[in-house]
Amino acid sequence: MTRPSQIRPKDTPMGYAQLYYTSCERGLSGYAGYQFNAATPGVDPRVLREVERFTVYEPPRTLAPDRVEEHPVNLCYSPDLGGVPVLSRVVSCGDDPSGRPGNYFVHSLVGACGPLPAELWGADFWVSAPVAAPDLPDLRVGGGPLDRSRTHAWLHRRPPELVAALLAAADGAVGGGRPLVLVAGSEAVAHWVAALAHLLPPGRARALSFATYSADPDETPVHVVGVAPGTDTDTLRGRFTVVDPESASADTLPRPSAEAWAVATRLVRTGPVKAADLWRACARHASGRESSLSDWYPVLAATALRGGAEQDPQEVRAVRAWLAEAVERLAPADTAALVSRILDTGSSELDDRALADLQKVAHRAGSAQVTERLERMLARRSLDAVAAGTAAPPVAPMRSEPVRTAVRGRISALLEDTRGPLRPERVVELLDWARAGGLVPPAVSLERYGRDTVAPLLAAAPGAVPSPAVAALLGTHPEMRRGAAERLCALPRERLAVLAAGPAGALFSGDRGGSGALLRELRLLDTDDRSDPVRLLAAVMAVRGEGRAAGAPGIAGHDLDADLLVRVWGPGHGPRAALLTLRGLRPGPRVCPGAGEWVARALVAVPPPGGERDWHELVEEVSRHWMGDRLPEEALGVVGDWAMVASQLAEVRRSGTEHGPRLLEPVYRVLPGVHPAAAEMARRTVADLLLNWDDPLRVAEALRECPDGVFSAYRSAAAVRLEGENPDTGTAARVYRVARLVGEDGGRALSLEREVLSPALATWRRRHVAGVRRKLPREEAAGFDTWVQEWRAPSGHLFSRWVGRRV
Repeated sequence: MTRPSQIRPKDTPMGYAQLYYTSCERGLSGYAGYQFNAATPGVDPRVLREVERFTVYEPPRTLAPDRVEEHPVNLCYSPDLGGVPVLSRVVSCGDDPSGRPGNYFVHSLVGACGPLPAELWGADFWVSAPVAAPDLPDLRVGGGPLDRSRTHAWLHRRPPELVAALLAAADGAVGGGRPLVLVAGSEAVAHWVAALAHLLPPGRARALSFATYSADPDETPVHVVGVAPGTDTDTLRGRFTVVDPESASADTLPRPSAEAWAVATRLVRTGPVKAADLWRACARHASGRESSLSDWYPVLAATALRGGAEQDPQEVRAVRAWLAEAVERLAPADTAALVSRILDTGSSELDDRALADLQKVAHRAGSAQVTERLERMLARRSLDAVAAGTAAPPVAPMRSEPVRTAVRGRISALLEDTRGPLRPERVVELLDWARAGGLVPPAVSLERYGRDTVAPLLAAAPGAVPSPAVAALLGTHPEMRRGAAERLCALPRERLAVLAAGPAGALFSGDRGGSGALLRELRLLDTDDRSDPVRLLAAVMAVRGEGRAAGAPGIAGHDLDADLLVRVWGPGHGPRAALLTLRGLRPGPRVCPGAGEWVARALVAVPPPGGERDWHELVEEVSRHWMGDRLPEEALGVVGDWAMVASQLAEVRRSGTEHGPRLLEPVYRVLPGVHPAAAEMARRTVADLLLNWDDPLRVAEALRECPDGVFSAYRSAAAVRLEGENPDTGTAARVYRVARLVGEDGGRALSLEREVLSPALATWRRRHVAGVRRKLPREEAAGFDTWVQEWRAPSGHLFSRWVGRRV
């Protein structure tokens, strides 16, 4: 080029930039030939190069080169030539200035302003000859000759099905499908292109590239291209959709998708004039991402539905599906209006999923009126389904308060139906639906169902194993457990205990207080391994306290009673059970008088050998325990008697062996007047004292003067120490020496030898006997050997092997 140029903005407020291109003697190139004859300054050189390639012209081979007036006009448009939209009019103009035939003239408009490109066919501003001045002004363009009214009149004579098929084919071409070849004169092609552009969505219409004539469609990169009648199109088929609009029918064109076809037929019915208003109305619902006719299908259907037009059920379904996404950007009033129209068109045709989806849409739109209408419909259908034994539809949390109130009433009616309550399986379905809907069924209805329906089923369940539905209900709804427990507590205690210990009882084990307290108590007592009775006792007492505070049926009137103590510790309890029980009791629980009697029985009874320490600790615990004054008089007497005797025995213990025998005499005198248990424990205590004294003379002196009961206690305590695998050889040595010193009559001495020493020695090993001998003074060791020999049994006795040996 002979002059510099700069990039011109894509959209100029001054109108279109203009370009003239032809074979001429003077132009922008500075030499004769094909060149840009004139141009509006500032057009990008890249645009010039693209326009030059895009507008190459060759007359039809069927027409003579010199019959220029018969040559077709090519009005061609591309939305992107070098980055800008360009509309060009190409006409054949005969010989060039040098006399060569086939010259053509191109008048191009660069820019995106103004009417649709196809509307400018036949406009009076088109130029067909070169000019002398190289600079062209911007061209301001108003409307074009092929406006919507003229196109509407032209289309009126065409079959609607064919128009719809061509519209879908053109839309497909813009979307990347086969380009559309129209076999017709260029003016007819221009009318067809204008009609298609007037029907397409505005953005799609601007994207539709076309050429009203081309000698070689393969070299014309547009979506719709015209070829002259008589052109051999056989070579084009397969790569193009070739149509002769005058003879073709819709059946000869490729069938588009159902959505694209529905949109195309609706647009054809609407017509070019009203299509503009339709697309403006659609913009209210569009996202801005729609391009193809298929993309516009739900938007167009929604717009038509909103306007009150008759709707195909398929279109209504498309609107429903589209609303789930569109609700986020639609105005709430638009969403509410669309949902209402969907319901008006036939709510009976909406399936459960559709209603649930519409409920979510109504929630996001925030329309109270539409929400109530939808939720009332959804609730009625759902609850009818549950009552009929079918699955409840999905539901989102209900927001309409009138509907929530009505639904709660209907749920109560279903749970309390006097004609026959719902089976548990149906109630599971019902309550799961209610939970999904954010509804809390009335507690009184749940309790009543648990009491009147669930409890009898549990009581009659084989093996006390609840059905899965019953287990699900009880595991989820505490109100239902409360009602069921209230009814179950009226069962015979044996049957209730079986229920409590099994799977049914496990369903109530997590409750605190409430009607299930008795079941929890029985389960604790029947399933505990008794490894920690104190813990078990505390747990049951806590359950009783909670249950009584909650008014639980069947619960004991006291936290602690004798029956509970027997259940926990078993029959025949001793002082240790009573001691641990008292130690575990803190002030506060309600204690039955029978519990004091149970403790007293362990106190007034003489414990078995080995239980003395527990008895002593029990007496001490009772003397300071808050429950002590609730024990029977006899038990308190034992405590008092023992306190008196224990003080005297303490004095004996402090004085040691020297004064011990003398100090024991007052103890002996009071024993006949104290409780037998205290007296016996005193005797055992004296026996232990005597067994631990190291001075055999003092022990023998005490045993000579002691009552028979004390001596018997001494003898029994000694025998216990000499039993087993590890006998106390020190005690054996002391008893042996005492037996030698007790008295000359041999009565008590003989008793010690026969009933204590001899039976023990009969079971001892050699090392045990040797151990006793080592504990004796040297001067008494030989006598011990003789004594062992004297007390040997007949032939075969264990001791015969020790005779004559030094052990």
